[in-house]
Amino acid sequence: MYKLKVIECGYCYAKWRAEMVNGCEVLTSGIRPFKGPRAIDYIRDKGTFDRANCDIEFYQVSHLKELAMQPAVAITRDYSNAVCSGIRDGRKIMAIGGYCNYAPAIVGGLQRALGKDTSIGVVWMDAHSDNVVVEETDGPVRLVGVPVSTMLGQTLPSYRVEVCGLEEPLKGSNMIMSDIRIMNESGAGHMEEAGVIHLDASQYDNTKCWKEHVHELAERVDVIFLMVDADILKYDYIPSYEKRVPYGHDLETVQRNVEAVLRTGKVEAMATFCFDFDHYDNDHERTSESLRRIIEAALDNWN
Repeated sequence: MYKLKVIECGYCYAKWRAEMVNGCEVLTSGIRPFKGPRAIDYIRDKGTFDRANCDIEFYQVSHLKELAMQPAVAITRDYSNAVCSGIRDGRKIMAIGGYCNYAPAIVGGLQRALGKDTSIGVVWMDAHSDNVVVEETDGPVRLVGVPVSTMLGQTLPSYRVEVCGLEEPLKGSNMIMSDIRIMNESGAGHMEEAGVIHLDASQYDNTKCWKEHVHELAERVDVIFLMVDADILKYDYIPSYEKRVPYGHDLETVQRNVEAVLRTGKVEAMATFCFDFDHYDNDHERTSESLRRIIEAALDNWN
């Protein structure tokens, strides 16, 4: 029976940014606590965690431990530390809440706990490529736009190592990205340059294709980090998302694909990002229910 560490985030999206100033990485950030209940509160009320039937530790990331630092640094570093300590304690990691800018810290925590020689695979379910290279961009870039390029070592090396704790970049050949239906030419170029495995929307919907690629990844890596961004879903399932994103997939498809990744037995960490934006009048309960069903699909198959 596995043990689980659930990492929560009490901070709403605040448009944190990174830019290059005189050749140096500069982060700007602030704090924006949630004004109302989060999706994880809905999940708790529904008794979702009871079905895990295992020892669960809950941890909420905070900027208060590093008050002298930018929130983007303090909170991101706390994510890395929380993952590292959880893995060393023999726990699986489930990050619920927050945004995909925290992904490099989760992978950094895995690497710190398991060692640089550990082969880490990533399954990235997202509408966006999230692989901007800050050094090639004029002006600030939102941190939610760089998690993939950061993990692959294509941008922000100091942030990756010193804040996220990811000393050794990931291999692109060990990363599956799907469906990435919103991507510009530079994003496509960065993905190709890194050798990332890109499965488009039709391949994501194809059960046989998805399982084959996931199985092949699991065969060549030691552990897997699974990231599910809310916008992989059709907008009908996430009406309180920050903005309307075209197309997307049925909830049943996402559940099925999550189950396939968990059944490899290689998942040490999973994150569900971007399900909370403080838009409570836009049927926030519907969005939370979609997250609940994804979490349950994972918990039912983690063993």
